[in-house]
Amino acid sequence: MTQDIIVSGFGGQGILSAGLMLSESAILEGLNTTYFPSYGAEMRGGTANCHIRISDKEIASPIILSPDILIAMSKPAMNKFLARVKSGGKVLFNSDIKEGGPVPEDRSLVLLSCEKLAAEKLGSTKSANMIMIGAFLRISPILSIDNIKEAISSNFAKKGKKVVEMNYRALELGYKAAEGYEL
Repeated sequence: MTQDIIVSGFGGQGILSAGLMLSESAILEGLNTTYFPSYGAEMRGGTANCHIRISDKEIASPIILSPDILIAMSKPAMNKFLARVKSGGKVLFNSDIKEGGPVPEDRSLVLLSCEKLAAEKLGSTKSANMIMIGAFLRISPILSIDNIKEAISSNFAKKGKKVVEMNYRALELGYKAAEGYEL
């Protein structure tokens, strides 16, 4: 089993953090993983993406040309990576971004209004990335929510218990919001 994932969006949306949580969770699951981040020169508003490969076998390269799953948090992210998603692949798209391109029929689309959900249920859009990760866990159950929570706890503990708990709640919101999208 190997799963190739690209997480992409704007700087400031927690793209690299989301990818890191997936990769660290894979390690906790006893799987092999690579995490390859890339970001523009801008601190916020520029582009950001990361490639995460998770496998039960040794991994030769972190570069992903054709992902199994694309998590796109912005229209430019969708436009850049959509054509590369494997036939039969899955696309998780932040539907708060009003204009996404057409998704080929041989790929499954999961639309989540993750920023709106984060604002309404958590009082902040800062955890929209974790809502998407919760949805990812629902549609691709290769990682456990407990291990993602452990990765969140170890990475965000210095920001305080309130931040950790908000990210836990965001995960659960995303998992629930993706109900019916099990593919």
